[in-house]
Amino acid sequence: MNQQLIDLKNKLSPIADLIKDKNDVFYIDYPLHLNVGDLLIYHGTEQFFVDHGINVTLRRSEFDMNLAEIKRKITPTTTILLHGGGNFGDLYPQHQNLRETIVQAFPNNRVIVLPQTLYYKSQETLEKSAALFMQHNDCHLLARDERTASVFEKFSPHVYLSPDMAHELYGTLPTKNAKTGQSLYFLRKDIEASDIEKNITAQLPIGSHIKDWDDILSGRDDVVLAISWRLAKFANRNNICWLKDVVHQFWKSYTLRIVKRVAKNFLSYDKITTTRLHGHIFSCLLEIPNVVCDNAYGKNTGYANLWTKAVDFVEFYKA
Repeated sequence: MNQQLIDLKNKLSPIADLIKDKNDVFYIDYPLHLNVGDLLIYHGTEQFFVDHGINVTLRRSEFDMNLAEIKRKITPTTTILLHGGGNFGDLYPQHQNLRETIVQAFPNNRVIVLPQTLYYKSQETLEKSAALFMQHNDCHLLARDERTASVFEKFSPHVYLSPDMAHELYGTLPTKNAKTGQSLYFLRKDIEASDIEKNITAQLPIGSHIKDWDDILSGRDDVVLAISWRLAKFANRNNICWLKDVVHQFWKSYTLRIVKRVAKNFLSYDKITTTRLHGHIFSCLLEIPNVVCDNAYGKNTGYANLWTKAVDFVEFYKA
């Protein structure tokens, strides 16, 4: 076991101390989508619940979260946990709108935003969101990097630095133990991609292994996601709470298999160069030597400089 990675996992423990009653917890915005980085965060969060004896009584995604249902089930001691990740801001408005809805609707309950990276294109939107959050007097924000933590101070007096929830998975996954002679370039293709990906691929020889999450996922995964979406939305429209719970249990089980499949794919390489934060974090969890490159707004090196640069098989990309 790698001591630095054990230490990172242990740095998540203080989150449990923020929870008022470990038997009265709601977990909102679990990822009912196929971004594997979010799925790693999700399964790390679920592992955290197990490791710290936390009994989550309600789990809802963006597709089946219903304020009326939460208001019926919430108690004065309920702590609301909002899923972590890199979507705090205006790049992914559906998730930010959900957070803002919760913060406004439950001013008397403790709300914890699990470790996030913040990014706003619009300063005006940032200021409006900060004012809304600041009205809640018991909202606790966990930041994955120092830049996010400094901006979070406009949102709440309760701000903490924390590594990503995926680190809770360390020790539950297989680790690298055989050489294959292969290298992987795991590069973004989405809205956070930048010239970095183009510069890397321009220098690679023909036949290099270049992938993103979509290249590892299957058509079957898309079908399962579509069915899960429809069931979650149907359950929400018709207020069928037991069906929402069934969707979650199925999705949790299915996506754990995805995580294991991606792990197997990653373990077939001796070195991974990546512009995805969770390409880097997953490589660390699997103890695969990896090179960290940035995304479009500095998320990756901000994270690695704070948490993972001391890991002996991590290096930084030099253009």
